[in-house]
Amino acid sequence: MDQLNSNTFFDKINLSYVNKNETIDNILNEVSKTFVDLPISIINNAKEYYHQDQRSLGEIVEELHNQITRLFEMEKLVNKEIPTDVLENSYLFIGPMGAGKSTVASTLAKEKNLDLISLDNREQLSNLYKLSDKIKDFKDFEFYLTSSVLTSLQRPSVVDFGAGHSVYESPIMFYEMSKLIKKFNNVIYLIPSENKEESISLLEERIKLRNPGNIDKKLNDNRHFINMPCNENLATTTIYTNNKNVNEINNEILSRVNNRKLKREQGGFVDYIIISLLVGFVIGVVAALSYVFIRG
Repeated sequence: MDQLNSNTFFDKINLSYVNKNETIDNILNEVSKTFVDLPISIINNAKEYYHQDQRSLGEIVEELHNQITRLFEMEKLVNKEIPTDVLENSYLFIGPMGAGKSTVASTLAKEKNLDLISLDNREQLSNLYKLSDKIKDFKDFEFYLTSSVLTSLQRPSVVDFGAGHSVYESPIMFYEMSKLIKKFNNVIYLIPSENKEESISLLEERIKLRNPGNIDKKLNDNRHFINMPCNENLATTTIYTNNKNVNEINNEILSRVNNRKLKREQGGFVDYIIISLLVGFVIGVVAALSYVFIRG
């Protein structure tokens, strides 16, 4: 895998360009063999999509080549080693625009004496944002920015995501990002209400107050961010923030994070006890059989 790249990957495939569906299946089957943890549902959905695609086979192969190249690059980014202390004690804040991520993240960072990193802060992350013009697709850049920041953390930090940094329409891109984000113990999803329409309505009012003028795109984007299932799938803790102040939200976050940590520790202790009992049982059985054998 480490020695493969998108070019050597395609060298292994028989691209006859005679049978469209067979060529598509050959490419995607090789993807499945190469990226063994990629869910088969993604491969099957891709096959169905491209079988029905009316473009020429050459255009489809070119698109698949570009996507597979991106997949190799994403794998390199998300598989970088991150210190255990960072994974266990950092806080990642995700959620739509207006949910209060920046305010809550800033307060929590001060309370826990942790570094605060905002993925929307162009000044703080200027070295990464300089590359935005070189990466044509904006979601590609968001993926690169987010994964670069997370994999470069050297000490526990509070990371404030922009609304789109945790939401990906591409199933493969979301799968790769989820592999990275799910390494972290504390992924906090802030949303006003469990009811999505209520959340959309409440956040629309906040956005209108902060951004007078034509904000239709912002409102449509935010509706999209809320309706997409990405944040629910990534979150370890979901906090419904309506009618709560910052201190109440932070106290709830810390309480629930500590409870989850305690459950993990208790679970680990229970596993240790079970393993110890099994080992003791096996040793006892072996000793008994040895005694019977010697006596016999």
